[in-house]
Amino acid sequence: MKTLIQHLFIALALAAGFAQIASAVTFNITPSTVSNTYNGTIMLQVSNLTSGDTVVVQKFLDLNTNGIVDAGDYLVQQFNLTDGQAGMVIGGVTNLNVPGDNDTTATQITATLNFQNGDFVQNIAGQYLVVLSSPAGHFSPITNSFTVTQFAFAQKFTGNVVSNSTPVPNAVVLLFPPPRSGNHGPGTPVAGTVANNSGAYIIQAPPGTYVPMAFGYNYVADYSAAPILTLGSGATINTNLSLIPATQSISGQIVDASNFGIGLPGVFEPAASQTGLIAIGFTDTNGDFSIGVSPGTWNVGNNDGGLIVHGYVAYQNGTNVSAGTTGIVGPYPKATAMFYGSVKDNLGNPVTKVDIQSYDSNNNEYEQDGYSDTNGNYFVGVVGGLGNGDPWQVSVSSENSPANYLYSQPAFDQNGGTNLALGQALQINFTAVLATSQITGNVQSSGTNIAGVGVAAFATINSFTYNVNASTDANGNYTLNVANGVWSVGLNCNGGNDSLDNILGPGNYQCPNSQNVTNSGTANFNVLPANAGQIFGYVRNPGSQPVTNVIVYVNNGVGNNSSTNTDGSGYYSFVVGNGNWGVSLDCGQLNSLGYLCVGTNFTSVSGNSIQVDFTLQSTNLPPPMLINTAALPNGTNGIFYGQTLQVSGGTPPYHWSIPNYSVPPLGLGLANNGVLSGTPVMNGKFYFDVVVTDAASNTVEEDGLALTILNNPPLPPVAITNVSLPGGTVGVPYGTQLGATGGQPPYNWSLALGSANPPPGLTLSSGGLISGTPTSGGTYYFQVQAADAYSTTTNKVFSIAVTAVVPRPTISSPARLGGQFQMLLNGVSNQNYTLQMSTNLSATNWMTLYITNNPAANSFLLADPGATNKQRFYRVLVGP
Repeated sequence: MKTLIQHLFIALALAAGFAQIASAVTFNITPSTVSNTYNGTIMLQVSNLTSGDTVVVQKFLDLNTNGIVDAGDYLVQQFNLTDGQAGMVIGGVTNLNVPGDNDTTATQITATLNFQNGDFVQNIAGQYLVVLSSPAGHFSPITNSFTVTQFAFAQKFTGNVVSNSTPVPNAVVLLFPPPRSGNHGPGTPVAGTVANNSGAYIIQAPPGTYVPMAFGYNYVADYSAAPILTLGSGATINTNLSLIPATQSISGQIVDASNFGIGLPGVFEPAASQTGLIAIGFTDTNGDFSIGVSPGTWNVGNNDGGLIVHGYVAYQNGTNVSAGTTGIVGPYPKATAMFYGSVKDNLGNPVTKVDIQSYDSNNNEYEQDGYSDTNGNYFVGVVGGLGNGDPWQVSVSSENSPANYLYSQPAFDQNGGTNLALGQALQINFTAVLATSQITGNVQSSGTNIAGVGVAAFATINSFTYNVNASTDANGNYTLNVANGVWSVGLNCNGGNDSLDNILGPGNYQCPNSQNVTNSGTANFNVLPANAGQIFGYVRNPGSQPVTNVIVYVNNGVGNNSSTNTDGSGYYSFVVGNGNWGVSLDCGQLNSLGYLCVGTNFTSVSGNSIQVDFTLQSTNLPPPMLINTAALPNGTNGIFYGQTLQVSGGTPPYHWSIPNYSVPPLGLGLANNGVLSGTPVMNGKFYFDVVVTDAASNTVEEDGLALTILNNPPLPPVAITNVSLPGGTVGVPYGTQLGATGGQPPYNWSLALGSANPPPGLTLSSGGLISGTPTSGGTYYFQVQAADAYSTTTNKVFSIAVTAVVPRPTISSPARLGGQFQMLLNGVSNQNYTLQMSTNLSATNWMTLYITNNPAANSFLLADPGATNKQRFYRVLVGP
């Protein structure tokens, strides 16, 4: 027994040399639970790697929520990360859509993913399993859970997913926007969830009109039969969703276009038929896919969302194949050039979740999208070197971006696009302005309303070019949400499903001229037959207000004349033959209305549309209204505030108001007489709009009136008081409190955006406590942020040095009981210990008996149940 004890302690001395190299690889996801409306980033951190090591990250949608990756679970994302290597760098710019190592610490990888990156699959509410593995076999796979919850909207859809009246468990349920004019399939889903094991689902959403649909492997969904439902505020709509069993399949592989041996894993692969049927699939870890379909022709591969993390570029069109086709190869090119930049409003604030779309405009072969992140930054990889004959366009997609904004566009988009060379990164910044006005109108031809035609408007505001698009409804009406400015409004005559060429046929009509509208107003279009002409226009007063029911005459001097009256928008129109025409107004009527008579306007018509506008003058017309208050003096929190807004021109009396969509500082209100008054209850800088209307119904609006409310007394700035943070030791509990002064307590603590995490095992609470038990040695740098009650923030970089010395374990109470050796191991909690045995002290092949670890206990009773001889040697290693 004495010999045994001696060898036990000798073995412990030998094992001490292993303590520094046996630290286990750790894998953390922060945050590990988010809402499907979360607009931030997901941080992945891997520690204790071999320097320069590569790992694989796989993300599975755990359909049955059993916590195990099953054969039926979808591989929705996969990518590699290499220690010390950024994801994708083009022209010196890092494409942050492609995950890479963002920190400079060797043996550690920190990768950041934009949750709202444009791949809607990542936002489906459900349970996910994220598996970290080593291609070189350096460590065993580690699986972490990641959860996407549904935002708690007050209204929802419920029901069951069925097929032939039989429940379909674990189907994916997606909520699509309502059908769009000129489009024949669903758009991008706005929400998604997974039905439970009984096929029941609940999906919550804002009020609106939606098309709910269910999808699953070996099932087909029918978009043409899907319900179109309007979800009211606080309502619950119960509807069952049907699936059709697949009887055939389509299979193939998604690969790198320059190397077919490289498959692209975790890519969503949809298939759609011309009859409205839709089926889905995902590529596996080798890029292979199989989609269950029904007989017929299917279009496969028209989706770019899953390619974003790989840094590849999609095609504008999919491939048509027959059901039962196998061996399809989809080669996608890797991005060799890039658009990048920011999306910010006119005050410099970032605008998030904006879809930046790009495509080659001549050959119409490639397309790729990128979404602005929490800082408003975006990255879109494209194919470089296509040449001047096939330039690229880049713009904001109005279909998948916040609808209350208008977005600028680069000048080259109006001139056919721009060429990008191989390896070029071109910065294009977008400016967003709030759409506070509307342009409306009607489109008809020979008295018949035209539905589904595209209407576009362009304006230059503060040197930026903006455009907005819409389509006419079933009655030929359209609405464009615009900002204040001069807008050129026109119809889409050529190209696309919403063009007049497609609706009326090429050569059967005359494309009408564009019309200019200032701020808000009406632009009606009468599409003329090919052999006719049109004279149209507006009659307005000096304030650009319409003058209604005015008689308008046309006369060609040879007996052909006609008359009409202006409508409620001051609009008139004539269909006339070719030749010279004079257009005039009824002077007697104008005089009775208080306007001066205007002369005849002459114009020539030759199978075209000519706009002739009239601006009337009054002998006693007041000057136009002008709001003279461009800025407001500061106020003080808790002290009465009063300020009278000033206006000139127009016809008194004036009526002041604040639009419903705009909010003044809490505690203040605007009276009809223009007095802004009250006692503010919150400090900060506030922006709101004011509107003044005179007795003649003329209206002027001042957008973004700024008012700063100061604290009483002024608060000192928020400052973090800690100078430095104490060090820690692996395996030893740690705790230190952060402190702050200034601002308005209480303070809310968090990691600053983009910061690395504290040392593994430590967390930062919202109360500012850094606590936990360090699990890995080293010096860790991170940035903390303190926000006071008014959301005033400050941040500071700290470091914590963690000593990696693991306390040496001890052995006690060795004994031989019942033919086996037994001993008591005392160490530290949450630490791996490996017990090994040999019958020969000089042997090199010691046998492992146990590997033990307990996050709570630090004492282990170890026994060798296989002891058959009187002399056996044992040693304990720290770590596996």
